[in-house]
Amino acid sequence: MNHSTVSETGVIEKYIGTNFQLKISLIVFIPLVVYLFTRTKSLKPSAEVSNGKTKRYNPNERPLGVWNPDYNFKTPVPEPYPNWDIETTKPLPYRAFRHKYNVTMGLRNMDWSSWIELDNEWPKFHELKLQRLAGDMGDTLHDISPMARDASWELLRELCGYLPHRYPKLFKFEHEVMEILPTGEKFDLNDEKLDPIVTSAKFLQDDIAIVVENDDGAYSLEAGCICLAGFWRLKDKFRMKLDEIHQSGDVPQYDERLKTGMNKFFRRLAVDKPVVRNNYFIQTDNDLAWSYSIGSEKTEKVGWYTAEEATDVNMLYYRSERQSLRRLPISGAVVFTIRTYFIPIAKLCEEPYVPRRLFNGLSSWSDDVGEYKGFHKFKDILLPYLEQKAKEQEANGLDPTKEPQGFPF
Repeated sequence: MNHSTVSETGVIEKYIGTNFQLKISLIVFIPLVVYLFTRTKSLKPSAEVSNGKTKRYNPNERPLGVWNPDYNFKTPVPEPYPNWDIETTKPLPYRAFRHKYNVTMGLRNMDWSSWIELDNEWPKFHELKLQRLAGDMGDTLHDISPMARDASWELLRELCGYLPHRYPKLFKFEHEVMEILPTGEKFDLNDEKLDPIVTSAKFLQDDIAIVVENDDGAYSLEAGCICLAGFWRLKDKFRMKLDEIHQSGDVPQYDERLKTGMNKFFRRLAVDKPVVRNNYFIQTDNDLAWSYSIGSEKTEKVGWYTAEEATDVNMLYYRSERQSLRRLPISGAVVFTIRTYFIPIAKLCEEPYVPRRLFNGLSSWSDDVGEYKGFHKFKDILLPYLEQKAKEQEANGLDPTKEPQGFPF
């Protein structure tokens, strides 16, 4: 799915050139062109015709690095979000922790209507993204490789089709122009200077990443607009393969428990089977965009080893990502949307059952998970606080045996 071999027209021209001048007979030339054409990772649809019937291409049987576009698939048109309002629609209460922590991918099927989730924090997220993109680090927050150029435009058009239906009070799309209604910003899809990945990110509260399959079957990060990631930077991961991203980031038990299943998942992900997953971290400062506790965003090396031990529970934040993953039907690239929910621990602990469940979850972290998530920097202040709040709730009549089971909420 290399961008240089992805096109719907002119594939042969691209490989032999429009000014081909060699004196060669057609008998030799035509087989050569056919060979080159069949060896490319073209996006031309493939089908077998037998007895007058078309046989659909099986994506699981395709060669590595090859994607045949599915022109028949259309993203389902969502219903409008019920009673959505930019001032009153609150963030969904994702509480993505269990009493026992397990290292898994944690994938769940996604309803198409919930692909993109927006709420009354949209103005804050939007303004923060604009500030960061215009700042001195702005150019490091987004990039697109040639392999993902077509996919980035495909994603932008998918969003222009989805968002005005799901959030009609926020977006309008007509005559190839997307308008953000509350701000008056307009984005003309015919504008050659338009950056498709940055434009898509401006519509959402999510960060965006696009991964593309290579000739060896591995997926690499080929496009993204990552403004609010907190703990990682696009420039450190851009064009890395997923195995390298996770291994270089010291993701706990990746090789032993996640690598094989994850690679199979990406290979087999179908265009009509989107999924979601959630995760959570504890952050020891109050910056949504970049956790300065682990070092300056401008510093080459960052990590928990640079952080001071937390001393004030009021500076601890629950940080949780809701990630959606879907395959784009034409380019075959896989899109991540990464929405961050960011809540003070003190506020979170006002909710019933949360202190006990979070206490148990954190206490069950293995040593490698704790090292990865900076447990040693906040455990001495956070665990006693959670235990105290849990005991207060239970002393006031809360029965732990009656806790509702509704993960990830």
